[in-house]
Amino acid sequence: MQNIIKKNDSSSPKREFDSLEPSIKSRIQVRNANPTNLVEACRIGNDEIPGGVASIPLVESVIKNNPDNAFVFFRNDRIVGFYAMLLLTPIGLERLLLGEFNGSCPDPICLSTPNEAPAAIYKWAVVAPGLAADGIKHVSRILRQPKFRNINFFSRPNTEAGVRINLNLGFKPIECGTPSLYRYIRVANRVPNMQQAA
Repeated sequence: MQNIIKKNDSSSPKREFDSLEPSIKSRIQVRNANPTNLVEACRIGNDEIPGGVASIPLVESVIKNNPDNAFVFFRNDRIVGFYAMLLLTPIGLERLLLGEFNGSCPDPICLSTPNEAPAAIYKWAVVAPGLAADGIKHVSRILRQPKFRNINFFSRPNTEAGVRINLNLGFKPIECGTPSLYRYIRVANRVPNMQQAA
């Protein structure tokens, strides 16, 4: 599928990803993905994402490598969405920027383990229809924890809606070896002493 990009879009984001907060009355709970909730999460992804999601064995190996790679959204104990990402090593980031990264079947050398500090976060797949969108706000809060808050995001949307969401949350298109790649520079990397204020 051809990716869609608007190179000259200089509009200001409606919100910053790093400032998203779940509502006080949020009915969405967020948990790490695991083998027991993975099948249903992938089924939802295949229904919602053009071209579907990665195979269950691949997703299972990615979350086994690092449980922080995927979060599942629940409402009344029913799965309603998910947020999957790839926490990249320096080699993974380099390959992404050079256009040599295979997001459909990532090389394990590109993925960080829980014992490694990631060099980047690659947004792999997100499904959050309707009220499940509050789950993204929960993920934003999780990713503002000290171990994540300085790690920049990358995304490669393949729909107009994906492009709009990226732009609305502060992602900007960048020129590099991977076509249609967007980057979100974390607020902590833009504002001096943000770490001390948080």
